[in-house]
Amino acid sequence: MSDEIFKVFILEDMPVDLELVKRQVRKYHPSVLFAVARNRAEFEEKVRTFQPDVVLSDYNLPDMNGLEALLYVREHLDSTPFVFITGILNDEEKVAEAILTGASGYLLKENLRNLPDLMGQVIAQNRETMEQREQDWERRRQVQIKLRKSIARLRQLNLPGSDEIALSLQEVADELG
Repeated sequence: MSDEIFKVFILEDMPVDLELVKRQVRKYHPSVLFAVARNRAEFEEKVRTFQPDVVLSDYNLPDMNGLEALLYVREHLDSTPFVFITGILNDEEKVAEAILTGASGYLLKENLRNLPDLMGQVIAQNRETMEQREQDWERRRQVQIKLRKSIARLRQLNLPGSDEIALSLQEVADELG
């Protein structure tokens, strides 16, 4: 485990559960900085400025549910892993909905001892996803460069129909951007 600070945002309204979650997170990474919210206003105020490495969220909160929090994170911090830690996601339909909406995982509070392992999996999976995004972006960038060079060469040739072909290639290059 690296020595750099690991930033964890916890959305939890129960003080006892909050402390139990913190204890398990420290088992995963001892150098951790926490930000905590207990309701929607605190959550929306803090989460974007904190820029967490992971968000851990209860499902039922006083003025919002976990899916609303997940959607907020996906909108503002798209690549940040989001894990539900809750006592009520034992309904298969809610679990499926959470995962399909973009949650990185979930854990029932009764299995909190498994949080360090789950966090390791989620962080590793997120790292792989981000590396894949970077590779995809670089591939698209290289294709776009090749297309733009081809367009420039095509326009220099001044062949019949080359303007239409160049225009079509330009549209493809723009869509890649």
